[in-house]
Amino acid sequence: MRYIRQEIFPKIGKENQEKLKNSTITIVGIGALGTTVLDILARAGIGNIRIIDFDIIELNNLQRQSLFSEEDINKPKAQVAKEKISKINSEIKIEDFLEELNQTNINILKSPDIILDCTDNMQIRFLINDFCKKNNTPWIYASVIEEKGMTANITSETPCLSCILNEPTENLAKCENSGILNTIVHSIAAIQATEAIKILTNQGYSKDLISYNIWSQELTKIKTKKREGCKPCNKIFEFLNGKRIKNNQKSSEYMQVRKCKTKGALEVIPEKSIQLKLNKLKDNYEIISELPILAILKINSYQTTVYKNGKILVRDCSSEEEVKKIAEKIYEDAK
Repeated sequence: MRYIRQEIFPKIGKENQEKLKNSTITIVGIGALGTTVLDILARAGIGNIRIIDFDIIELNNLQRQSLFSEEDINKPKAQVAKEKISKINSEIKIEDFLEELNQTNINILKSPDIILDCTDNMQIRFLINDFCKKNNTPWIYASVIEEKGMTANITSETPCLSCILNEPTENLAKCENSGILNTIVHSIAAIQATEAIKILTNQGYSKDLISYNIWSQELTKIKTKKREGCKPCNKIFEFLNGKRIKNNQKSSEYMQVRKCKTKGALEVIPEKSIQLKLNKLKDNYEIISELPILAILKINSYQTTVYKNGKILVRDCSSEEEVKKIAEKIYEDAK
């Protein structure tokens, strides 16, 4: 009886509901899009769901990440999402991975029926594109910013992400600096989840790039085509081999520093994929709190969040040079 209202919809029915039950999906990124898509598809009866995210819940997330509440702040997103979804639908199997997807752990994607991109990271998107092209796995690209969003199904019948975007730099607008309406999140998530259901039940899905502006209520379908010389389409998988997207941020030899407006912090991103040993920080720093994926330290009166993947957030500090010095010492101490 759980799915009766969905089953009486002619395009689903009992047969397609059974297909959803037997399907496996992987959602990369459990933020605004990820929590909404996860909630929709878990309630729709997708039988096996894997979620991948390495971040924690912050107060500013609650404006658009509707799965979380105030009591969840400072807890890992993937872990909390799994707990809440398990209470919503105990019939499904859900696995959580507290990791940032990169070329060294790419196999945690395993072999799902479809992958849903709910990240805000172009590096990870091109990595997913390589993986899916190599393994002939369908995936759905999606992004949201301000009042706009877009999504595209990427399958063996469509152009891939590299065909469409031709590898932009990572220096693109992000929610922490440009802002976002929570309504566009739900709109794009609904489209992405619906397209996933179509693909999983072998029904006609969109071959276009769908762009939607919720403020002006303009929905545009953009025809795309395969690009001659596209490397993934020619079985050249550079991102699986460690290639990184170029960026135009200020950087030293091995890190970039950028301002994150909504978090009131300067953010340090390592230029190369690294894994810090957070337990080594206990000897030299005052630890405010710690989780398997991060440690929050107090350094020179600044609250500093250090992630296992090398990302560092230094709050209430306006000096890039000082932040670089803090980061360099942390990287040295946590080797």
